[in-house]
Amino acid sequence: MTRSFIMIMGIVLWFILGCVVSFLAKKKTGPGIAEYFIANRTIGGFIAAMTYSATTYSAFMMVGLVGMTYSVGISAMGFELSYLMGTILLLVLFAPYFWEMGKQYECITPVELLSKVYQSPLLGGITTVYCLLMLIPYMSVQFTGIGYLLETLTGIPYQMGVLLTFIIIIVFTLWAGMRSVAWTDALQAMIMLISSVFLLYYVIHYFFGGFSQFFHIFQNEHPDLLLANKMPYQKFLGLTIPWLFFAMTNPQVSQRMFIARDKKSLKIMIIGFAVFGLLYTLIVTHLGLAARHIFPNITNTDRITPLILDQAPIALAMFSFLGIVAASVSTVNSIILTLSSMCTIDIYEKIFTVDEKKRLLFGKMMVPIIALLAFLFSLGQFGVIVELSVMSSAGLLALVPSYFGIFWGKRDRIASISSIIVGGLSTVIMYFTGYFPLGIWPGAWCLFLSTVIFFTISEIRFSKNEKG
Repeated sequence: MTRSFIMIMGIVLWFILGCVVSFLAKKKTGPGIAEYFIANRTIGGFIAAMTYSATTYSAFMMVGLVGMTYSVGISAMGFELSYLMGTILLLVLFAPYFWEMGKQYECITPVELLSKVYQSPLLGGITTVYCLLMLIPYMSVQFTGIGYLLETLTGIPYQMGVLLTFIIIIVFTLWAGMRSVAWTDALQAMIMLISSVFLLYYVIHYFFGGFSQFFHIFQNEHPDLLLANKMPYQKFLGLTIPWLFFAMTNPQVSQRMFIARDKKSLKIMIIGFAVFGLLYTLIVTHLGLAARHIFPNITNTDRITPLILDQAPIALAMFSFLGIVAASVSTVNSIILTLSSMCTIDIYEKIFTVDEKKRLLFGKMMVPIIALLAFLFSLGQFGVIVELSVMSSAGLLALVPSYFGIFWGKRDRIASISSIIVGGLSTVIMYFTGYFPLGIWPGAWCLFLSTVIFFTISEIRFSKNEKG
């Protein structure tokens, strides 16, 4: 059997296993929108931790961050660990409140929480459309990562690879909603972590002779990659700031705060994600460092992980490949399901007065439509995986003031809408023109502008209302 054939058979077996898990989840799925989109808030701690981890970590890590570490060394580790610490802090401080408010307001989507707290259906609709536009590039990144891997390891053309990804995503997401996504995420998170451990162990021992020799080689032959300031500080901040608020601004992640069965499950979710994230970050960045020594002259850094797998034994390459595919699929599944719920709850339900059965049907119809948009975008291969991912998160920073405003008595719906529109448009314009004022990256500008606009307008309108 050829290497390509074994890889393809591995995908088939993984897909069958995922379908079995999804089928079992379907049998446990009850009726109703809340059941389909957030599993009726009944997910236990371990599954919640695994689905949060699998949703968060995607092709960005094993493809994008490996390539980034290859280029800038341990600066990439600093960037990713900064994100991890910021996320954990946000979860510890705010997740219990979001969980409680989600139950209190009976919210299915995080945007629905905004619209109910601010008493503005228009805010919910605008935010939903904005999230959809921002997350299409991020979803396409997952298609791109799998497409590159399939092309390198199996010879399947890139276009065919992303088409297969599209089909897999539709099956896993549409079948049983959140319960299916959460259960398959748990499977895929374990594949992601275990396969990456084995791959790192093989690379370090086969190419370097062990960890001690690995560190010795880098101290003597690649000392520049061990410098914390190898990445320009403007770029470091530009990449890091959008990820610091990832847990709050990315709806597919913040919706995870609604699914836990109780506060104990929520606590287990946070601890489990912290452990998973630290281990996965260390593994991925060490792979990137190792690749710099093994393949010293690669220009397209998104191709580095496929090259590493091409050198590995076939069983390990297949297992690691499935880990990356699992990471990508789980992320897209979650985004599509969340966006579908937002389109249903925050737009369709506000325009049409129909029963729950028809609303749920609409939500299911949105799943393939959103997946198709991401698939079509991925065919363009518009940019490097890391930069596309950060661009999406940078734009979503426009939501930060509105979410913090939930806890502020002077919050105002006009201020919220204005801050999202202005902050979002400025980010898109800067990325498309390539003009970053004062050398500051768009994410920082987005956060600054949206914050100033939100609090200024809120103060003005609150003062007027008091005088009136």
